[in-house]
Amino acid sequence: MKEAIVQPDLEVDIVDSEIPVPKDNEVVTKVVVSGSNPKDWKRPVRSNQAMNSGDDIAGVVHQVGRNVYEFKPGDRVAAFHEMMAPGGSFAEYAVSWAHTTFHIPNHTSFEGELSSLNYGCLTTTNSANQLCDDSSPS
Repeated sequence: MKEAIVQPDLEVDIVDSEIPVPKDNEVVTKVVVSGSNPKDWKRPVRSNQAMNSGDDIAGVVHQVGRNVYEFKPGDRVAAFHEMMAPGGSFAEYAVSWAHTTFHIPNHTSFEGELSSLNYGCLTTTNSANQLCDDSSPS
């Protein structure tokens, strides 16, 4: 598969990588649309580390881990990738935890409604959990 690696100087290299294999509680999605947020270029610059920094995924499930029962190959989903981990969304295939993945209806477009929804929603959820002194989902 092709994968975009953002360099600390903001150059982007397109490289050939293996399609990720999901761990037990993960979902691998064939990416249709990847959202882009300011942190996607700030993270490589500030960490001085090259990475696939995309985290917002919209696409079709390719493969699921052995403990994942909510999703199956072919499902339309949106998801949030674990920041700083391999398998980001600036690629043809991306990895997410099952608990940060959700089904999307057939009438919802990948491009319009979903490509940047995930990061904002999860930020809001995590903020509410912290304000309520509740633990984050794991």
